[in-house]
Amino acid sequence: MSNTDSGSIELSRPEARTIISALSEFQTAAGGSGGERALNVREHVKEEFGFEEEETPSALFERFGEGFFDDTSSETDKLSDREAETVVSALSSFENEAPDENRKTLRDVRRRFENEFGVNSEGM
Repeated sequence: MSNTDSGSIELSRPEARTIISALSEFQTAAGGSGGERALNVREHVKEEFGFEEEETPSALFERFGEGFFDDTSSETDKLSDREAETVVSALSSFENEAPDENRKTLRDVRRRFENEFGVNSEGM
């Protein structure tokens, strides 16, 4: 797979925040070039959606609670296949650590990336 192949995906603001959080966690765990790629993708998504603050998973769910996924506004984001692979890996890792009530949403977002970009977490 070429690093230059790319595609677009429409994400809601809560989905983007979830991806940012997953990438933050993944960046720390991955280290090295994988961590740097996660940082770059995270910064790209933050910029695309106009998010400035740092978001940790616990802070997101604590701050927004059940209303976290009520914001239905969305943006279309363009990512390379390599960036999408990084997102899928981060979401997969994040999904395993998430409380049961959040796993379905994380799984749904991860599967959208897998389907849209034809990538999966096993390819990393």
